[in-house]
Amino acid sequence: MPVSAAPSHLSFPDFNGRILFDVPMKEYTSLKIGGMADVMVFPKDEYELADIFRFASNKEFPVFVFGKGTNLLVRDNGIRGVVINLSDGLKEISWPEEGCISAGEARGVVGAGVRLADLVNRCAGRGLSGLEFADGIPGTVGGAVYMNAGAYGGEMKDVVEKVAAVDFYGKKHIFNKSALKFSYRKCELPENVIITKAYLKLKKDASEEIKRKIKEFRARRKTTQAINLPNAGSIFKNPQGLYAGMLIEESGLKGVRVGDAQISGIHGNYIVNLGNATAKDVLTLIAMARDKVFREKGILLETEIKVVGED
Repeated sequence: MPVSAAPSHLSFPDFNGRILFDVPMKEYTSLKIGGMADVMVFPKDEYELADIFRFASNKEFPVFVFGKGTNLLVRDNGIRGVVINLSDGLKEISWPEEGCISAGEARGVVGAGVRLADLVNRCAGRGLSGLEFADGIPGTVGGAVYMNAGAYGGEMKDVVEKVAAVDFYGKKHIFNKSALKFSYRKCELPENVIITKAYLKLKKDASEEIKRKIKEFRARRKTTQAINLPNAGSIFKNPQGLYAGMLIEESGLKGVRVGDAQISGIHGNYIVNLGNATAKDVLTLIAMARDKVFREKGILLETEIKVVGED
């Protein structure tokens, strides 16, 4: 049952966040693409998140949850049901003193809605090392953990000890690192479970040294990924021992355009929006790149971005 059938009285007890109707998803994704969402709600904390889940479950409304809208392609006919946007809440960060493991390590508890870039800077200021690789990776902590985001030899699994989560029935859970079974660009959370907090273990180091590493990674990223047009980051996962961008470039596809979507001329694993690209344009380029790399290289590329919504 689509939630748009009776959206006008949608409400939750003690809910303080925003509730929007008929929302263009292109305004909430880094690709600036996407059709309309029936309803979008912005919970402030995990209690409101649980209330929304219970409401949607009782009404049998479909639910989709996202953060900053990076690494995401929303199809042109949008998303039915309740879209939960975590960008307004779940931003708490704490550094419990009892979390000290030893003289050289410390723990932090970070809300899933915290921007990854903000967390990197906060850690650097406190002399906490381990997240330098994440400078420049867009999105929120929850999404980064779920996707096991990584770069330059580092991944979120290197610093995550456990996560707190809420399921679509409003029940809270704790999953230890072993249960998450981290692998390349994913972890194995149960279906219909959303991360609300990440518990991190970091190493103590001099702030100057941490900032030096961040500056080095930032410079490397700038030389290879200086892309100022709307994009969703890497489109494909890197095959074992190879780089998807290089495979696409060697297949002669850099700069290829469909509508207003284009495989970047700077980095072959990025698709950019030149102005009015549609999801159909992007999906056509994705299929084109996958097919040509497979024909010429014998390698089947696997998408890294998440594709949601209706055609």
